Order: sequence, then C-alpha cells, then structure tokens
Amino acid sequence: MAYPFIIQGNNIVVVIGNNSHTISKTHISYQKVLDAIKAGDWDTVKDVIEPKKVVLNYGKGHVSIQGDKLFWKNEELHSSLAVRMITMLQEGFPVEPMVNFMENLMENPSKRAVTELYRFLEKNNLPITPDGHFLAYKKVRENFFDVHSGTMDNSVGKIVEMERNKVDDDKDNTCSSGLHFCGMSYLSHFGGERTVIVKINPRDVVSIPTDYNDAKGRCCRYEVIGELGVDPEEAFDKPVQENANDRQKIEEMFTGNATGSAWPQPAQS
Repeated sequence: MAYPFIIQGNNIVVVIGNNSHTISKTHISYQKVLDAIKAGDWDTVKDVIEPKKVVLNYGKGHVSIQGDKLFWKNEELHSSLAVRMITMLQEGFPVEPMVNFMENLMENPSKRAVTELYRFLEKNNLPITPDGHFLAYKKVRENFFDVHSGTMDNSVGKIVEMERNKVDDDKDNTCSSGLHFCGMSYLSHFGGERTVIVKINPRDVVSIPTDYNDAKGRCCRYEVIGELGVDPEEAFDKPVQENANDRQKIEEMFTGNATGSAWPQPAQS
C-alpha cells in the first residue's frame, strides 16, 4: 500500500500508520527512500524508515545495528566504519567482512589506530578480506628482502613480525621503526625492485604517519601473499566496501598470488 508523503525542501516526510517520519537529505537512507517513492516501492520505504533491529551474529557477536545506529557491545559508535556498515546493510550488501574487520580492529590496543585505520583504507582503495584482514602494498629488493635493512625475507608465503613495542606509534614521526605498508600512491616515492602484497590483521596496525597524504602505515606483523605485476590495472582500484564484498575477486586474488603474480601491494620496509 502507498503511504502519504511530502517532500519539503531537504526533507521527506512519510506517514506510516499513526507515525510521521522525517528523513533529511543528510540521512544515509535519504536517496534510497526517495528512489523507492519514485518507483512506488512502498515495502522498501517502510523497511528503510522503520527498520527492524538486526543483530549480526558473526565473529564474537558484539555488533548490532538498529535503524541507522551501530553498536559495539551495546555502545553506539560514531565512525566512518560504522556509517559504511549501516549503508551497506541498508543497500542489501553482505557485511560479514566488515563485521570481521571490526572484531579484529577492536582487539587493537591503540585508540588512535582504531580511529584512523578505516579512513586510511578507504582513502587508498585497499580491500578488506572475508576474514576481516586487509591487503596493502610493500616495496622490497630484487631478492625479496626489505629495502631498509636487507635482513627480512618478504618472499611470498612468509610471515614477517616484530615486537609491537618496537614499532613507533607516533604518527608525526614520519620515518621511523616498524614494518611498513602503503597504498598505491606511495609506491613511486620509495625504492625497491619488487612490490609485494601483504595481508594485515587490523589489530596489528600501530600508526598511520601523516606524510605523503596518509598513504603509508606501520604495523608489527603481516603475511606476504603475492607479488604485484607490472600492469597498473592489476592494482586495487575499487572502494573498500566494493572489494570487501567481491568474494570471487578476492578468491581469485589469493589463487593468483599463490603463483607470485598480480594484485595490490604495500611499501617501505
């Protein structure tokens, strides 16, 4: 059935039953409500305006979404990650990778890292994997050892790690100790003959330095899962949320990387 509605300036007012609902243009569901009204899709209008409480029973079960609010252990979160997850859910995308990412991220002891990491991923188009990790780039020597010290083997399949308390957590120290990773834009600013793809658990990220337009980061552990080829089109170029839900592409990436060719990469050593 159709519901009475009126569009007033930047607001849509819809009356469902005895309740009047106002959706402002700044609301994440505004466009979806507007499109549903134009299409006469009143079921979608009702579902978006009067959403059911959805409890995501993934991971450790700490995430719940009610309407346009996301809760972590019953505490509302205000972050770019929370907004993205709600938007994806309302648009019908699976959010399991994002939930897993949040579960892992919340194990990170650094408040700064928790706050800054997702924005870094979106800014640099770095994808989230189904298990809630993310992929990034790294420049290495021809023999796959790190550029800085030449002592760490970054061959495909290797896990590289160091004590977390030895990684500089001050983002204003732009060149400092730690295991480095980066986005595509940083690769041309760092030496090295090869570019490998590293998989990082968000709990192991320590800082996002402020130089180079926030295009690099420091962590205490990563796994080398592949090597980027010479074709720039092999790199990640979709928004994080699209890559996060492109299961087939992620799976093909892992398969391809097993042979040492294709896809993203981090930087530094």
